[in-house]
Formats: sequence, structure tokens, C-alpha cells
Amino acid sequence: MEEPGALMARSIFGVDPLDDFAVLVADCIWEHCRNLSDIEIEAKIGLLIDRNTNERLRLPVYTETVVDAKQLGLRFESNMTMEQHRCFNQLLNHVVAFTASMPPEERVTYRHQREVDYFYDERIPGSGNVVHLRVTRDAVTEQIKPGGVVAKKRIADINVYAPNRPFDYRISINTETPMPPPREGNEPTFVREKDRLSYTHQNINVDLTQVLLPNRVRAPDLSQPREPVHELEVEIRNTVDLMQHAHYYRGQNNSATQDWTPFEDMIMILLNNVRLLIRYVRCKPRD
Repeated sequence: MEEPGALMARSIFGVDPLDDFAVLVADCIWEHCRNLSDIEIEAKIGLLIDRNTNERLRLPVYTETVVDAKQLGLRFESNMTMEQHRCFNQLLNHVVAFTASMPPEERVTYRHQREVDYFYDERIPGSGNVVHLRVTRDAVTEQIKPGGVVAKKRIADINVYAPNRPFDYRISINTETPMPPPREGNEPTFVREKDRLSYTHQNINVDLTQVLLPNRVRAPDLSQPREPVHELEVEIRNTVDLMQHAHYYRGQNNSATQDWTPFEDMIMILLNNVRLLIRYVRCKPRD
């Protein structure tokens, strides 16, 4: 019998295997982002819905797994109920309070923001091309937020089915290219209001948002208030630093590394936050 506290070898090879899940996500990000700039990487919590049954996906698996949403005929719904939103709010507020006495670099902080997004179809002079702009303004001052005019483009999605949890999640890779404001007289095609609580921890943002869509078709009784859409997303704050690590460790051979590097570790931190949020929250699953 081994003595208590004896150090056990990680394997007969002396090491742990690389985490296949994190490496798959890292490979996807490297493949799609290595030649891009203005990158956004975020994970949204929601449900993978079977288009045929209009119910949550069911597969004969027991742990989280990446699925091909297109091949399986799935859509991802990021909306949650008001009660689920409240549960996440309580959980995150508890973390803020718990870490308040810790060193600054270990604390979780938050800020409350109210914003309005205006969407425009803007024709580029000289080319005839149309870009879709998002202009974000402060809901109170109506001033454009710093970096608030962008053209957002979806690059790729990674859909993750989590059968033992109340939520699935989707990791999205986008670009948000800074743009000049739309020309005077151009009317927005769509407007949405956002009431957002942003929780920040080191290089991660957790955004808990209520989204109100003014252009949305209302219920027959127009006196009834519109019900907001509730969303939670986890975002890597500094993707420039992330991709600098990726280029440093992967740029030589343009293939997946056999070593665990700071690049994979930053991806694992994103996954850790998503996994623990949907594990720790106590709420009734959506019907």
C-alpha cells in the first residue's frame, strides 16, 4: 500500500493526455482566426432545438459533446426564462460578494449598462457594396459608445450538447470591424434595447442581458408590456493577446500542437467558466 501523500505518476508516460475538447475548440479558433483581426470569441448559453420536434435535442450520450447542428437539423436558442435569468443574477452577485475581499486581480467586478443598438444597411461609396452596421448608443445620453460602430460578421460556430445540464452552449467566432458612423439621413432597419449586467474576471466577461426588441410584433393586447429576451454570454475580453499566443506556439507548423500551451489554457478558462455557470446555477429547466 502506498504511503499517504505519496506522489502518483500521472500515467505510465508521466504526463496527462491533452484535453481533446479544449484542443478541438482551440484548433477551430486557430483555423478560422489566424489571418483575421478584430476577432470576437464568445459562448452563449441556451438550448439546441431539434427542428423536427421543436424540442431540445436528445442523443444517446452521457457527457457534453460537440455536434454538427446543420447535419442534425438543429437551431440554437439563446433565450432563457425570467426565473433562469434571476438565478444566474443571484449566482453571479454571490461571486462578486465572495471575491470582494480578495486581491484586486482575483475579484469579480460588475457594472450595469443600458444601451440601444441601431442596425443600418450602409452602402460603401464607390463600390456599391452594402455593409450591415451596428451602432451602439448609451440609452441615457444617446451618445455613441467608444468603439460602438462596427460591421459584425459571423465566422464559425461550435455547438455543444450538455445532456446532464439544464443548458447547452454555442461558442461563436465573429469579427467586429470598426466602421465610420452611417451617413446622415440613413434610417435604422432594426432597433434593440439592452439592459446588461457585465461581470468581469481577469480576461473573461460574463454578460447577463435583457434585450427588448421595439420592432417585435406585439401581442394582440397592445397594453401588455413586451417581454424581454434573456441572454447570458461569456466572452474573451482580449482576443489580441489570445491570438498572439496562438501565433507564437502554432505559427511555425500551422498545425495542432502536441503541447499544452497558454493558448489552449486560455480556451480552457473560457470553457471552465461556461461549464461551471451551467453546473452551479439552480433553476428549473425551460419547458
